[in-house]
Amino acid sequence: MNEARRIGRKIFVWGARIALWPARVVAARAALRQLAAMDARELADIGLVPQDIRDATALPLGGDPTALLAARAREARIQTVDRRPSRSRAPRTRGLRSGRIGA
Repeated sequence: MNEARRIGRKIFVWGARIALWPARVVAARAALRQLAAMDARELADIGLVPQDIRDATALPLGGDPTALLAARAREARIQTVDRRPSRSRAPRTRGLRSGRIGA
Protein backbone atom coordinates (compact mmCIF):
# COMPACT_ATOMS: atom_id res chain seq x y z
CA MET A 1 0.00 0.00 0.00
CA ASN A 2 2.88 2.38 0.73
CA GLU A 3 4.22 1.89 -2.79
CA ALA A 4 0.84 2.74 -4.35
CA ARG A 5 0.55 5.82 -2.14
CA ARG A 6 4.04 6.98 -3.09
CA ILE A 7 3.33 6.55 -6.79
CA GLY A 8 -0.01 8.32 -6.43
CA ARG A 9 1.67 11.23 -4.66
CA LYS A 10 4.30 11.53 -7.42
CA ILE A 11 1.59 11.57 -10.07
CA PHE A 12 -0.30 14.24 -8.15
CA VAL A 13 2.81 16.40 -7.71
CA TRP A 14 3.71 16.15 -11.40
CA GLY A 15 0.11 16.86 -12.39
CA ALA A 16 0.02 19.95 -10.17
CA ARG A 17 3.36 21.10 -11.55
CA ILE A 18 2.12 20.75 -15.12
CA ALA A 19 -1.20 22.44 -14.33
CA LEU A 20 0.51 25.41 -12.65
CA TRP A 21 3.20 25.84 -15.33
CA PRO A 22 1.24 28.46 -17.35
CA ALA A 23 0.70 30.54 -14.22
CA ARG A 24 4.42 30.47 -13.42
CA VAL A 25 5.28 31.52 -16.98
CA VAL A 26 2.79 34.41 -16.87
CA ALA A 27 4.13 35.59 -13.49
CA ALA A 28 7.75 35.42 -14.67
CA ARG A 29 6.96 37.35 -17.85
CA ALA A 30 5.09 40.00 -15.86
CA ALA A 31 8.13 40.45 -13.62
CA LEU A 32 10.36 40.74 -16.70
CA ARG A 33 8.05 43.43 -18.13
CA GLN A 34 8.40 45.42 -14.90
CA LEU A 35 12.17 45.09 -14.97
CA ALA A 36 12.30 46.01 -18.66
CA ALA A 37 10.45 49.24 -17.85
CA MET A 38 13.25 50.32 -15.48
CA ASP A 39 16.06 52.55 -16.66
CA ALA A 40 19.74 51.68 -16.27
CA ARG A 41 20.06 53.61 -12.99
CA GLU A 42 17.17 51.75 -11.39
CA LEU A 43 18.53 48.42 -12.57
CA ALA A 44 21.96 49.31 -11.18
CA ASP A 45 20.34 49.84 -7.77
CA ILE A 46 19.41 46.17 -7.72
CA GLY A 47 22.69 44.99 -9.24
CA LEU A 48 21.57 44.48 -12.84
CA VAL A 49 22.26 46.04 -16.23
CA PRO A 50 19.90 46.22 -19.23
CA GLN A 51 21.76 43.36 -20.92
CA ASP A 52 20.80 41.08 -18.01
CA ILE A 53 17.13 41.70 -18.77
CA ARG A 54 17.66 41.00 -22.47
CA ASP A 55 19.45 37.78 -21.57
CA ALA A 56 16.58 36.73 -19.30
CA THR A 57 14.02 37.32 -22.04
CA ALA A 58 16.04 35.06 -24.34
CA LEU A 59 15.52 32.07 -22.04
CA PRO A 60 13.12 29.35 -23.17
CA LEU A 61 9.48 29.91 -22.26
CA GLY A 62 9.63 27.42 -19.41
CA GLY A 63 12.98 28.73 -18.16
CA ASP A 64 13.06 30.55 -14.84
CA PRO A 65 14.49 34.04 -15.35
CA THR A 66 14.77 34.68 -11.61
CA ALA A 67 17.65 32.21 -11.27
CA LEU A 68 19.60 33.97 -14.02
CA LEU A 69 18.88 37.46 -12.68
CA ALA A 70 19.73 36.48 -9.11
CA ALA A 71 23.05 35.02 -10.26
CA ARG A 72 23.88 38.18 -12.24
CA ALA A 73 23.03 40.43 -9.27
CA ARG A 74 25.17 38.22 -7.00
CA GLU A 75 28.10 38.46 -9.43
CA ALA A 76 27.76 42.24 -9.57
CA ARG A 77 27.66 42.46 -5.77
CA ILE A 78 30.80 40.33 -5.46
CA GLN A 79 32.64 42.45 -8.03
CA THR A 80 31.61 45.62 -6.21
CA VAL A 81 32.92 44.29 -2.91
CA ASP A 82 36.20 43.23 -4.55
CA ARG A 83 36.73 46.74 -5.95
CA ARG A 84 36.27 48.53 -2.63
CA PRO A 85 39.46 49.73 -0.97
CA SER A 86 40.29 47.82 2.16
CA ARG A 87 39.92 49.67 5.42
CA SER A 88 43.00 49.82 7.56
CA ARG A 89 42.77 48.89 11.21
CA ALA A 90 45.27 51.57 12.25
CA PRO A 91 44.10 53.79 15.09
CA ARG A 92 42.94 57.25 14.21
CA THR A 93 45.33 60.10 14.92
CA ARG A 94 43.01 62.96 14.05
CA GLY A 95 43.79 66.07 16.03
CA LEU A 96 47.37 65.11 16.88
CA ARG A 97 49.75 67.35 14.96
CA SER A 98 53.14 65.89 15.73
CA GLY A 99 52.06 62.51 16.97
CA ARG A 100 52.99 63.42 20.53
CA ILE A 101 50.34 63.85 23.15
CA GLY A 102 50.15 67.32 24.51
CA ALA A 103 52.22 68.90 21.74
